[in-house]
Amino acid sequence: METVQFQSYVFLYSVYGGILIGILYDIYRVIKGGKKSEKLIISLWDALFLLSVFSVMIWAIFSSSYGGIRVYVLIGFVVGFYLYEKLLGRTAAGLFHYICKGIGSFLRKISFILVFPVKLLYSSLCRCYYVIAGMVQKGKNRLRKISRLPKQVIEGSKKRNKPVIRIKRKKDN
Repeated sequence: METVQFQSYVFLYSVYGGILIGILYDIYRVIKGGKKSEKLIISLWDALFLLSVFSVMIWAIFSSSYGGIRVYVLIGFVVGFYLYEKLLGRTAAGLFHYICKGIGSFLRKISFILVFPVKLLYSSLCRCYYVIAGMVQKGKNRLRKISRLPKQVIEGSKKRNKPVIRIKRKKDN
């Protein structure tokens, strides 16, 4: 037989669990946001939220009543969630939104700081590649011209060695 003191302790613990579920719900709303995403991503966020709610409920039930589920425990979760939403919901949601915005800004700055040297290195390597490729192309063109040079000299000498006036010879009959 459970005492009233033990039942009130379990009820208050479940109210605390409901408040934690409310906090998780606000964090979930802020992270998920109002933007449309792919159905798979939304489903993954939903599953993660439900898993976290389930784990909070299991934790609260096992740490307060050693796994005994009673109706007043479930009512305590609902009351805790309702109290959180009515008393702290908007304020906490705004705070979580502000924190997520700040974290996002911080991560963008950090990623810029970390990615900037890589971008700089990449652009330098691209410039070097294009300079070297241009030099190689010029070298190929010069080699092509040099390799044609003997043929041009021979053809030019053949043209110059031809007699200017052709004398017709008579055939002996």
